[in-house]
Amino acid sequence: MTPSHEAFPGERQQLISDRLALHGRVIAADLASEFGVSEHSIRRDLGALATAGLCKRVYGGAIVLPAAEGPMAVRVRQDTARKNSLGQAAASLLSAGQHLFIDAGSTNMAIACAINPELQLTITTNSPLIAVELMKLPCAEVIVLGGQVSPLAGGVIGLCAVQQLQRFNFDLCFLGACAIDPDHGVTAFGLEDAAFKRAVVEASGQVVVAVTNEKLSSVAHYQVASCEEVTALVVESAAPRERLDPFRSRIANVIGAAPEPKREREGA
Repeated sequence: MTPSHEAFPGERQQLISDRLALHGRVIAADLASEFGVSEHSIRRDLGALATAGLCKRVYGGAIVLPAAEGPMAVRVRQDTARKNSLGQAAASLLSAGQHLFIDAGSTNMAIACAINPELQLTITTNSPLIAVELMKLPCAEVIVLGGQVSPLAGGVIGLCAVQQLQRFNFDLCFLGACAIDPDHGVTAFGLEDAAFKRAVVEASGQVVVAVTNEKLSSVAHYQVASCEEVTALVVESAAPRERLDPFRSRIANVIGAAPEPKREREGA
């Protein structure tokens, strides 16, 4: 006789955790039907997983939580090949004469590095590190927002920076995202960071978000923008279909980056 999942809550919670890793979200009613247990049992399982920091409870189920990010100075040295592919795909959306905003973030740093140096652009950023990279572009006018720099965000994000944004009208922004979910949209870990990003969205005609796979179908603590406010979502070539497909009905333009170049084997 096949053992009941009701008798093995630990095993059931591991299966639920596996579903979250694959899809980014689970529905309590579906899990109860699949495992042949009550929704009350599933809610207990989701509560235990949420207490362990493995998911966030939402109405009717749960969604995966993104990993907390370290300082930008550290993040720019992590997963560089993946971020460079995203940067190339995102930078290809630019055209001459635009005024764009580049939000702080390691993936957005990769975008800055990928901009065609022949394009005539005006580029505003809140990140000193990104500004240094932009100054290498011979045809770009670079504007840096002022204020106190957050080492974690990698840029200025406080009230002073928000007030400065009210003077700008950007054609396009590359918005940093701690997480993005079909239902909850773009979210951020910090309250001030979220408020700053929201102001960027309000000042921009088009909003482009480029994210690594881990950020898809996940939710951070503070709301920034709905998916309907995102003009284009740039994702990795290997983005899991189970996480990516729900975005296609919410965001008009979902762009896959080119695959990372394969490394040659030693001695080949």
